[in-house]
Amino acid sequence: MVKHSFNFGRIIEKANTKRKMILFYIAFVIIPILVIDTLVISGVYRAERASQEHMMENEANAINYTFFNQVDQAAKLGNALYSSLYVDNFLNRKYDSNLEYYNAYQKFFDDTLLKLVEGQSGLKFSIYLDNDTITNGGEFHKISQAYGTDWFKYMRASDRNKGLFFGRRKAADGKTQRTIYYFQKLNYYNNASNNLVLVIIDYAKCADSLANLNYENRAYICDGEKILLSNTKYSNVNKNFDEKTDTLEIAYTQNFEVYGQELTIDIINKNNPMINVMKGRWYQFLLLILVNLSLPLFVSSLMSTAYKNKLKEQETVVARKNAELLALHSQINPHFLFNALESIRMHSLLKQETETSEMVERLAKLQRQYTEWNEDEVSIEKEIEFVKAYLELQKYRFGDRLSFEIDVDDECLNLLIPKLTIVTFVENACVHGIESKITPGWIFVRISSDGEFLTLEIEDTGNGMEDEESKTLLRKMRFANIEMLKEKGRVGIVNACLRLKMISEEETTFDLDSEPGTGTLVQIKVPVKYLKGLY
Repeated sequence: MVKHSFNFGRIIEKANTKRKMILFYIAFVIIPILVIDTLVISGVYRAERASQEHMMENEANAINYTFFNQVDQAAKLGNALYSSLYVDNFLNRKYDSNLEYYNAYQKFFDDTLLKLVEGQSGLKFSIYLDNDTITNGGEFHKISQAYGTDWFKYMRASDRNKGLFFGRRKAADGKTQRTIYYFQKLNYYNNASNNLVLVIIDYAKCADSLANLNYENRAYICDGEKILLSNTKYSNVNKNFDEKTDTLEIAYTQNFEVYGQELTIDIINKNNPMINVMKGRWYQFLLLILVNLSLPLFVSSLMSTAYKNKLKEQETVVARKNAELLALHSQINPHFLFNALESIRMHSLLKQETETSEMVERLAKLQRQYTEWNEDEVSIEKEIEFVKAYLELQKYRFGDRLSFEIDVDDECLNLLIPKLTIVTFVENACVHGIESKITPGWIFVRISSDGEFLTLEIEDTGNGMEDEESKTLLRKMRFANIEMLKEKGRVGIVNACLRLKMISEEETTFDLDSEPGTGTLVQIKVPVKYLKGLY
């Protein structure tokens, strides 16, 4: 009886031990593994999703910037006509005969070079006048011809002085095509004036610009539910504008405003984050299975995942900076100007106008620096050559009113900096400091290095700035970003500061000291560790 009781006790004890082992295994192996699996899979998924959101944000920023540049060309043309007293006088003059109007019409285009601007930009414009003495034809029409058009009704309903309208018009082949209109009232000198300019923006060119960005995801520029532009089939110029449907599963939306028009950029993500994770990171899941089988491998697998996610994040940041830099470069003018400058220089030489030829050559050198972007960086020695060329051109213009001095330490000459940075600050000193000053002035350019920082100083003895103006400019320099390039005023300075910040991981510092009537000093310090040498 005792023996049976002992055996029964041993059985119960073994059963209890087995239960404890099972509970221990569940508590300290199964549950931790399930928790770890959940954390790792959700972490990888979130990282992939965050990466895709960064990519979609970059795509939307590039589309925003590209579309704005297309529209901005039309706005610049409209603003030029809006603020020109010469244009206002021509539009409001009362003509005694058709012949008088025709002669004034010819002289107007000869004086304003609008035909040349129209040909180079690809924009078409029409001016509608509240002037009964003009003859309909060409670019000028009586205001009554605008009545009844969709864009004119929209302009009246919106009560805006300028804006955009997406509509349709008949092309030369008789087909009705999508069109982007930019309208602006020409009432700068007379608020009651009904005159206006209508600029026609090439819809097909805008659609091609979006398609040429070569993004995998589908993207749409929309006005409410109407699809205006897309990098896909929705940009067929001959079709009516499409409406958004339920089949468009929008993954990212960015709101933006262009000249009073509230628009959105919608991105359709073609890549499912989970499928991407399974396809691109299958080895991590295999590693996770090994972790489940061998708990000590967990630490090494977690570190590997964290490292790869960090690397992915860094790659995303680099890709964003490259996209912004490419967008900045897209602001530069085309090469057609070189042929014209060279032609002028050769004619000057043939006429033995040596001084004019030299000035044209310096101008061509400067313009080439502005247009050639094989590389964004240039040696300080090369940059200083263009600074000298620019200042010589300005001295040719101002004579004894301008003097300059350039002092560069020899050890700085081969350091590489973003091109056009020093030239931009020198230009600012000349235009805003010396140009409006009657008495003679100086511009000083000083470049030195203490081994840790490269110091750039641009000083002028010009008019200087008031305290509020200098604070505003310094704030723009220190906090320069790509959004500021869409604003008015000293965009070149913002551009230069932004590129200096980009190459130095935001470690470049800017200081500005200005006093009205005395002058302005700009000081820039760039960590030398970010500046590669030429050799």
